[in-house]
Amino acid sequence: MDRSAVLEPPVARRRARLRSRLAIPERRLLLVMGDLLLISLGIAGSLLVWSSWAQRLLNWSLWQQQALWAFFIFMGWLFWLMLSDLYNLRYAVMVGTSVRRILAGGITIALAYLILFFITSPAPILGSTPGLLAQLTPTEALPRLAPGMAIISTTALLLGWRIIYACALRGPQTRRRVLIIGAGKAGTTLARTISRGHSAHYEVIGFIDDHPQKQFTSLNGVPVLSGHERLAQIVHKYRIDELIIAISARLEDDLFQEIIACHERGVTVTPMPLLYERLTGRIAVEHIGSQWYTALPLQRHAASNFFEMIKRVNDLVFGLIGGLVFLALLPGIALAIRLDSPGPVFYAQERSGIHGRRFRVRKFRSMIQNAERDGQAQWAAKDDQRITRVGKFLRKTRLDELPQVINVLRGEMSLVGPRPERPQFIAQLQHQIPFYRTRLAIKPGLTGWAQINYGYGNTVEDAMIKLQYDLYYIKHQAPWLDLLIVLRTFGVVLRMKGQ
Repeated sequence: MDRSAVLEPPVARRRARLRSRLAIPERRLLLVMGDLLLISLGIAGSLLVWSSWAQRLLNWSLWQQQALWAFFIFMGWLFWLMLSDLYNLRYAVMVGTSVRRILAGGITIALAYLILFFITSPAPILGSTPGLLAQLTPTEALPRLAPGMAIISTTALLLGWRIIYACALRGPQTRRRVLIIGAGKAGTTLARTISRGHSAHYEVIGFIDDHPQKQFTSLNGVPVLSGHERLAQIVHKYRIDELIIAISARLEDDLFQEIIACHERGVTVTPMPLLYERLTGRIAVEHIGSQWYTALPLQRHAASNFFEMIKRVNDLVFGLIGGLVFLALLPGIALAIRLDSPGPVFYAQERSGIHGRRFRVRKFRSMIQNAERDGQAQWAAKDDQRITRVGKFLRKTRLDELPQVINVLRGEMSLVGPRPERPQFIAQLQHQIPFYRTRLAIKPGLTGWAQINYGYGNTVEDAMIKLQYDLYYIKHQAPWLDLLIVLRTFGVVLRMKGQ
């Protein structure tokens, strides 16, 4: 059968279908744009309603006078949405989770506003009549009523929008239909990843594989439909939106030409490591194969030097603030450590920093004295018996890491980056995990992408997963990602979710 004829569906129908089956970046962009629009509408609408009710002229002067609370609510929502991980598409399609977190956000922003504005405002408590409102100047009345209306309206608008988004974009008609080329370990890993957490966004129709023993079988419930010679027919028959290349070796010429023909007719072609990265926030180092160059950016961006300068300024500012917090908490924490168990207040270790340079970090001691009696480095584990009672609290709140602000000020560490590892573990793991030393390409950090997404690990498999997160950060490091990590770290500290 002629491949061109098989792949030639009605153009209008196919384009309409593709518009409803959005890819991961498009879904996330839709969420962000919808949130920004509705937050802005909620704030502007509340000010418009209040000005009409109080018979005030809504002009530029009034906007300028009330910019502070409007900015506070706008940024408060953006920070909350990032802090509560509501741009993680796994949670965005869960109605219950979205509703709970947005309601919690509205309450939190309202309480924060009351603390920052309501209590400090000189305006009297307002009545409910427009006459009383009309007697007050906008600067007296607005810190009472308009912001409250804005918080309520933005909460309601976000609730409605997120419910509509979740209901509209988790149905079978909006899932992208994918066909995975290659039924090996990489392909089955991706299929398993989709089925466990992203089935609302993707539907795996099947595999294409040239191995005769795999064809017309089923791998974890996903059928191996055929070899590559029937790729065109299968793409048309099952209305495939996206082809996933899960073959680490070089593509054969015939298969390559089939893939190009599909791409020419509107089917998206994506390497497995790239889709895995979008879905999980991790780099699939064990499945990269000959595509190793996808693990890291090979060229420096034009803005890299500027970003590094901004990052260092942020480190110094945070280091100074963190140093003041450290000095303020030091007496109480030191006393608690000494009363809980014998031994020093601080614990020092040698770690490897950027380019493998060694330096010493100090932490508040959270384990019993001489926890490594044989002198051999040991991984910390969850519910480690060596951790003291005070140490458990310090770890849950991440306060045990606070002395490392000194390393940040000295330039040995940054606020955000991979956690500094002990040289003994690096010497071991670099022979067991591909690209492990790549995490030494940037400064280590007090917190990082791996820390907020994965807890303590005490196995090589755990180290592999944390490396996948670290490489994702190295590849995508940017101010917005640093901000997201810092906000989510605060969330871990406030909820005492550290380990």
